[in-house]
Amino acid sequence: MIDTRPLWTIADICDATNGQTHHGTADTAITGISIDSRDIKTGDLFVALPGTVSDGHKFLAAAHAAGAGAALVTAINHQLDLPQICVTDCLNALRQLAVAGRARFRGIQFGITGSVGKTGSKDMLRHALSQFGRCHASQRSFNNHIGVPISLASLPQQADFAVQEMGMNAAGEIADLTRLTRPNIAFITRIADSHSAFFDSTADIAAAKAEIFQAIEGPSIAVLNRDDAFYETLHGAAIAAGAKQVIDFGHHPDAAFRLASIEHHDAGMTIKADLAGTDCVFELQMHGGHLADNAMGVLACVAAAGLPADKAAAALADCQPLIGRGQRHSGIYNNCQISMIDDSYNASPASMAAAFSSLAATPPHIMVLSEMRELGSATATAHAALAAQINQLAPRMVIAIGPAMHDMLGALDPSIICVAASDIDAAVAELNHAITTGDRIFIKGSNGSGAWRVRDALCAAMTSDTSQRPEKGASHAA
Repeated sequence: MIDTRPLWTIADICDATNGQTHHGTADTAITGISIDSRDIKTGDLFVALPGTVSDGHKFLAAAHAAGAGAALVTAINHQLDLPQICVTDCLNALRQLAVAGRARFRGIQFGITGSVGKTGSKDMLRHALSQFGRCHASQRSFNNHIGVPISLASLPQQADFAVQEMGMNAAGEIADLTRLTRPNIAFITRIADSHSAFFDSTADIAAAKAEIFQAIEGPSIAVLNRDDAFYETLHGAAIAAGAKQVIDFGHHPDAAFRLASIEHHDAGMTIKADLAGTDCVFELQMHGGHLADNAMGVLACVAAAGLPADKAAAALADCQPLIGRGQRHSGIYNNCQISMIDDSYNASPASMAAAFSSLAATPPHIMVLSEMRELGSATATAHAALAAQINQLAPRMVIAIGPAMHDMLGALDPSIICVAASDIDAAVAELNHAITTGDRIFIKGSNGSGAWRVRDALCAAMTSDTSQRPEKGASHAA
């Protein structure tokens, strides 16, 4: 029997937030949650958050015109015939609605964090779990103090599974998010120095990520990367916080979910694995050993939920590569047949190394690299370390965006054409001049440093029936 209950009614929202209704009826159905009037779908609740640039209350009319079912506000707009729920603080009310959404959910809640691979792992896990029931997962990279409440407030009470990504920029943030999420199964992908601008050491990063265990409940299972340098630390933190079981994955010979081998090919990867004693071979339409590692963590999560990991592994063959995370495009650009590897979603020393490793068999002719962000005092050292890896790939040209990436160019082999692009437009202009037929172009950088804009420029002008038009980059917590 199909459950036709709405996500919320106005009465439900008032009960959860202690809000007062204006211009609406108690039984009005709400079908989704949005904080952006441009993303409103018919029946959504528009939450008018006080933004750093512009107050959400300025967009009530736009939300109404787009079909919003109601709005959560601190000041009523009496000129609109839009149901409005008045509260004292919209963000706090959104958190209250998130708490209510999590409290009524009776399925299995997964929480994911880590320095790299959170969003990709979340999407793979959502795809795998969907083979066994209805799965709700956080949108895009909704992993911070606003995104997590939106995801939990949007959680259908009749779902079988929920997957929540959690990011951070400071100690204590994961603890706050995990108190909202209350995961039954907590998955840490990997610890790396991606957040070194905000922490004194990688050990401090590990401790902050381990906060995900502080509100673990129910089955209380931790899923950890056995190859991680902080595995023992995380294992101890999980048990101390009340985890009843730890399931490990990775290349380590003792890992319960062991990645035995990876065969790279044009369509992706063929992976041989040992799934807790069962041999398994499965396919991924993705490129990069780090994605194979994350897939093993995903399968460990599936098994932690008491579901068949081998069936989930077979289902991953249909999981499409994520935008900006190693997608391959090919087509005609400036009258030249080219291929492009789009890894522009984000960058850290660890993800750079993993991406470069995945390129070894077929190195790119041109590399477009924008700065890695949030590295603090390690910025210069981390960028300088890229040079040796780039020299091994021996591209014809490297186009660098941002001062830290510019400084790295001096350590590249003299045979490599080096361009310090002043901005994105300059980088695109250099590409237009340099591209020749048969070129493979690799694009990577932190979201905030803009490599994705180069990707967008190429995709907009590339003609190919199969070339996708990816969405623009989105900000998120690491």
